[in-house]
Amino acid sequence: MSKSLAYAAVLALSLVAAPAFAQAPAAPAPTAAATVSASHFAVARELVMASGLSRSFAGVIPEMIVKMNQTYAVSRPDLSKDLRATLESLQAEFNGWSGEIVDIAARVYTAVMTEQECKEALALFQTAAGKKYVEVQPTIFVNVAPVVEQWSKAMSARMLNRVREEMKKKGHDM
Repeated sequence: MSKSLAYAAVLALSLVAAPAFAQAPAAPAPTAAATVSASHFAVARELVMASGLSRSFAGVIPEMIVKMNQTYAVSRPDLSKDLRATLESLQAEFNGWSGEIVDIAARVYTAVMTEQECKEALALFQTAAGKKYVEVQPTIFVNVAPVVEQWSKAMSARMLNRVREEMKKKGHDM
């Protein structure tokens, strides 16, 4: 299999499998007692960054700031001006905390992937095709999401029709 075909297969699989993974039971969370080598953690952290996963965390803190501002604007409008100034002055500190979620994600990787598997996955994302995959991933998901939603609604209707047909055979009208 050529490299470009292999990358296309990985991309196709990730697009098809992503909804299934989203519904799969969560892997056991790594515990504090879990011993992970520094090199395993380091490569897992690199993988979080190279795969684009860390990019998905980028909006969390700004979103929290907006929500905090909105919440207090309603419940304590008298604090609006000072709260806005306080949040702006603390933004850099809050942004510094974002590394924590990258570390948490890296710990999850170490719980479900060996160090060698992390290295191999990282190697993929360091290739031109892997970098392109990460670059276009947001566009792909934006374009796939509405299609998946339409398909899901159609599938639900089809399933319901089939269940009704089978239940009717058993003497039940639904």
